[in-house]
Amino acid sequence: MTDVPKRDLVLPPGSYAYMQDVTKGVVKTYSGPTVINPTAQERPVIYDAQHATFRTVGSLEDATRLSPIAAEGHYVILRNPAKGNKHPDEGSAQPSAELEIGRAIIVPGPATFALWPGQAAEVVEGHHLRSNQYLLVRVYNEDEARKNWSKAVVKPANGADDATPTTAPVAPPTDLTVGKQLIIRGTEVSFYIPPTGIEVVKDGESYAREALTLERLEYAILVDENGKKRYEIGPQVVFPLPTERFVEARDDHGRPAKKFRAVELNEIQGLHIKVIADYVEGGVTHHAGDELFITGKDTAIYFPREEHSAIKYDGKAKHFATAIPAGEARYVMNRLTGEIRTVRGPAMLLPDPRHEVI
Repeated sequence: MTDVPKRDLVLPPGSYAYMQDVTKGVVKTYSGPTVINPTAQERPVIYDAQHATFRTVGSLEDATRLSPIAAEGHYVILRNPAKGNKHPDEGSAQPSAELEIGRAIIVPGPATFALWPGQAAEVVEGHHLRSNQYLLVRVYNEDEARKNWSKAVVKPANGADDATPTTAPVAPPTDLTVGKQLIIRGTEVSFYIPPTGIEVVKDGESYAREALTLERLEYAILVDENGKKRYEIGPQVVFPLPTERFVEARDDHGRPAKKFRAVELNEIQGLHIKVIADYVEGGVTHHAGDELFITGKDTAIYFPREEHSAIKYDGKAKHFATAIPAGEARYVMNRLTGEIRTVRGPAMLLPDPRHEVI
């Protein structure tokens, strides 16, 4: 027996409620429009998806729930779907269906349906991307992702403004192992709804992530999980790989920054560089361990690269020429041989730090 008052409840369309038989434990789903006439052995319950338990409520009104509604351009993440993706019929009272516990499927809108006992649903707005935004998606079911890949709702970024999003007949990537992460770029896709087997990873409260827009004379550094760095030069929009992150440093105002200015050099300035990995540039091979002295005569604008490491003196990377007035001179010593030469003014002296010292 139950203490719940015995009376009727009218369920309008778009709502549902659960009633449990206290003698058998069976939970029925009432889907509106219908009338609930509870018996003495029935009590109203709700399903707590967070704790995966059923809880008794004090009245029939408290048991009433609204069916999830996904408008056009939205989608439903349905957890624990019924076999065959069957939903409760409208205007009926049905016993619990057999659920595929632990699974999750994507139902693109427009769609609405009541939930079976034990199901949970989340309505998500389709993902609109600007050209400088991207999505990080992750594979949670390899077989479903491969089978449903072409069912993703995609609007290409280069399409007309009034183009209707369609399913994309694109072959799935070769590697779709569980946990694999992929990047959906706003330069390629302006609207996206994932297929079953793929989930969009949140970034805080939002799904869309900001790429980095570089202007001229700007560059960015990305570092991978394996420690490998990637240098990108503007103007362009930089999208990180799923395993990359932007290197940040403090700007002149003490704020963290992901964009850096190229080093501008004139004829009386230079940079002392150590080569840390072999590379070929302009037909010239540079080996790890070599040292370079780059001046404004040869390179007026210098962008760092992953094979270079700046050698700093007193915390400063840039070298400046020394002014020698008329009637004065400076001694310059070769640090390798000890030979000394005299430089007489007027002159601007920019010694090569690889083998010269004033």
